[in-house]
Amino acid sequence: MEPIDVAIVGGGPAGAYCAYNLAENGIYPTIFDHSHPREKPCGGLISPLAQELFPFLKKLPIEHVKIEIVYLVSPSGRKFSINMKRKEAICVSRLEFDLFLLKMAMDKGAEWRKERVVEVKREGKIWKIKTDKNVYSSKKIVGADGVNSIVRSKVTKPLKAVDKGVCYGYFAEGLEDEAISFHFLPRRNGYIWIIPRKKNVSIGIGCAEILHPSQLKKELDTFIRKNYPKIKIVSKWTALIPNIKKVETFCSPTAGPSWILIGDAAGHAHPISGEGILYALMDGELAAQAIMHNNPLSFERLWRCTYGLNLLLSGKLQKWVYRRTFSELYCMYIKLSSLIR
Repeated sequence: MEPIDVAIVGGGPAGAYCAYNLAENGIYPTIFDHSHPREKPCGGLISPLAQELFPFLKKLPIEHVKIEIVYLVSPSGRKFSINMKRKEAICVSRLEFDLFLLKMAMDKGAEWRKERVVEVKREGKIWKIKTDKNVYSSKKIVGADGVNSIVRSKVTKPLKAVDKGVCYGYFAEGLEDEAISFHFLPRRNGYIWIIPRKKNVSIGIGCAEILHPSQLKKELDTFIRKNYPKIKIVSKWTALIPNIKKVETFCSPTAGPSWILIGDAAGHAHPISGEGILYALMDGELAAQAIMHNNPLSFERLWRCTYGLNLLLSGKLQKWVYRRTFSELYCMYIKLSSLIR
């Protein structure tokens, strides 16, 4: 069997969009992902900036909700309305959105294998990819397999607990007409979100530290009982997210001569907001550029020059932003900025 030219482990937004860009330029990768179709433990929020950088997001052929007003609630309970002034946020189901991106890639000629990758290893100049069904060879490999990436564990150090956060949440019914809101926590580095979608609402709690899910569940349930006692819980979920705080982790390699890490596998999510879809799409595009130039290692320079400083500074600011006094001022600053715009 001839080696695959490019194997992409993981078919979420980062992996699928990388595959789309490669296939559109005549390089036809193979995506390995056993999970589709599936819902993802995520708010499903697509920011105005993501839409500006990737215009196709403004015309999604899937069900979505567009929202112009966002509410920030400070730790003391003060509520600030932010009018985004024609720069709408989009709320999607990750089941539909991720599948849409995967189909985009396949329509251009990428191949999807519904197989679980259980091991990867380097043998000479070839990568061996073992799945639950077969063993494959590939010249290049892209790790887009999440915060606990198998690929990452083979090419560099795995993300440690200190560089991860945790989320706990529900998909619920009864709040579909609610506005997007973010409630800063008075005693933790994180927030509770309410993000309405077409058929339900994502309501969850995210924390920049690794806590037992039961601790987050207790805090979220108390919030729901107090504010939304009549909602109907449809399903619950827990997820780890990248939240890089240590400079040495930020400086660790994300690319080599024949490998690239993208999205959550690279640790690329905003340390304060938790936004991940934007960075997944940027990584997918930049990784494809590096591979198209037959220089996977150049991905390192591309992402660091494009948005690396933003992630580094945000990671440094995180502990300050989530302090109660600063959170109060931060909410007022965001409100003032929206008025000036």
